[in-house]
Amino acid sequence: MILLITGTPGTGKSTVAAVLKNKIEAFLVGVNELVEDKHLYTGIDENRGYKIVDLDAMCLELNRVVETSKEGDVLIVEGHLSHYFEDGDLVVVLRAKPSVLRERLKTKGWADSKIQENIEAEAIDICTFESYEIHGDNVNEIDTSDLKPEEVADLIIDVITGKKRFPVGNVDFLEDISL
Repeated sequence: MILLITGTPGTGKSTVAAVLKNKIEAFLVGVNELVEDKHLYTGIDENRGYKIVDLDAMCLELNRVVETSKEGDVLIVEGHLSHYFEDGDLVVVLRAKPSVLRERLKTKGWADSKIQENIEAEAIDICTFESYEIHGDNVNEIDTSDLKPEEVADLIIDVITGKKRFPVGNVDFLEDISL
């Protein structure tokens, strides 16, 4: 199984993926680390300071990772671009209220302009929309605003085992955007 964990920066992807990896004895691929280690970017956006990721190269490299995994292995692919990998079996979009996201990103020392850009992306469901366009009903979205990483990991396990489902459209933060 290939589980993609995506979402806006600051929603808890890395932390939750690490907890989940240990709970279900999975293999974890961090997209940011993969892009950095394999130089899967074409340059740096001078205005924003972001790496311009070569999505085709990233997906090819993820295919190589999948090909080297053993049948029956659970592979977690974590990162805000992971949903672009079309071969995922299940996608979980982690979400957070913009007001919560603002505080999380401030703690990371992010610039106000970068925080605002990510808050707006979260409020209008960019990662959920893109994920649903690619993966359809295989997408679940979980609000991490008031949950501990262990609780989110347990919810994802419930999704994997079919005990719960968190369909797209149940999380709406448009009202919280002005914060």
